[in-house]
Amino acid sequence: MLDRFQPKTVSFETALRDWWWSQPQSFRDSISLSAARACFRGGYTAGKQTVERRFVFRAGRMRITVWATGMMEAKKKAYAEADFRAAKKGWPKPKAGWRLQE
Repeated sequence: MLDRFQPKTVSFETALRDWWWSQPQSFRDSISLSAARACFRGGYTAGKQTVERRFVFRAGRMRITVWATGMMEAKKKAYAEADFRAAKKGWPKPKAGWRLQE
């Protein structure tokens, strides 16, 4: 039993379903499941990233969102994401490098 794989995180749908059915009936009647899903998604995403913060950058035409523990790590991830997206769309990388704006 102990040698079986134990998932570290619960899938979003499972967490949403468990949370939804734990709410009182009056709450479930007052709000649609789709609206509750949108609200739950924000809290679930932020709650999973307990040691990381969300950083949003603009690089050229792109808006890049990364989760990181600090600004330096966030910029490294954002540079990598900008390079990946530019390559995927066939855009050339700027010669002077990406200028990230917060």
